[in-house]
Amino acid sequence: MAVTIEDIANEAKVSIATVSRVINDTKAVSPELKQRVLDAVERNRFKPNTFAKGLATDKSNIIGVIVRDLSNSVISTSIKGINRVCQKKGFTVMICESDGDRKKEKVLLERMQEQRASGVLLAGVNIDSDRVKWMLDLDFPVVLLTQQASDGKTKINTVIHDNKKAVIDAVEFLAANGHKRIAYISGPKEDYSSGTLRLQGFREAVDKLGLEIPESYITIGDFSYDSGVKAMQRIYEESMVLPTAVLACCDMTAVGAQACIAKFGMKVPEDISVMGIDDSEVSMYVTPALSTVRIPYYDEGKKAAEELFSLIENQEKTTEKLTYVPHKIIRRFSVKKI
Repeated sequence: MAVTIEDIANEAKVSIATVSRVINDTKAVSPELKQRVLDAVERNRFKPNTFAKGLATDKSNIIGVIVRDLSNSVISTSIKGINRVCQKKGFTVMICESDGDRKKEKVLLERMQEQRASGVLLAGVNIDSDRVKWMLDLDFPVVLLTQQASDGKTKINTVIHDNKKAVIDAVEFLAANGHKRIAYISGPKEDYSSGTLRLQGFREAVDKLGLEIPESYITIGDFSYDSGVKAMQRIYEESMVLPTAVLACCDMTAVGAQACIAKFGMKVPEDISVMGIDDSEVSMYVTPALSTVRIPYYDEGKKAAEELFSLIENQEKTTEKLTYVPHKIIRRFSVKKI
């Protein structure tokens, strides 16, 4: 018969709750009690199961991860970082896809509650104040990643890159290479962090540099290759004078812009320079290789998971902490100096 957590508690002459605390390392236990439990675990070669680990706290060893699109390379890279931390902690990752639908996100969070998840990492789209308040009333802590609350206030733990600063740095990089006519293909406005904040960063940067940017230079996309093609075509057709450089909201959109430029018989970077954001795998394999802003999504996922476990282990809902992971400009061959 398999050894149970109750058997370990009886042998060590401690409570089941104490055994759970030692196994999960969730709360301080005296050295003497901890050693008794560990000795009993070793003698019996005890391997805790999901149910046993949650007896004391009414929680499973499940960490929920709710993302918009699993096929997105940014998300998959973040998940690798999350999984690395969860595996070390002995927790199982349950990944759910929301398609960016707010109602689906809520349903999935409720299902996580039904599954007795210990915590959830959420990569949503538009996290407004009402959504934050609702998440804080859940039975488990939630940490946001790749997206911060859209009211601009930190009310829930968030791990993200500084979207506004990333675009400002990209514009300053292009300007340092002689570009004064810079177009921008933005993400959708409903995406607060990668859409709205990045567009704000672009406008702030060009104002700071004193660049005159016509409205035809600013178009809205949706992070896809096709939107990059369509946006670049609008810029080409509606601009009296073409830009010397185009900054796209993400690498895939930048690759679409490169394809459109080639369709019109021009070359990158000889005629128009192109720059992306993310440093996804595609940026290295397209010709010419794409200059971009490197966002460390693996580290972002890893840090978000660490923040979540800190809340779980300290039995806290949130510490209202906003953590930025650093970005970096990557120069390749799609931007020329003029």
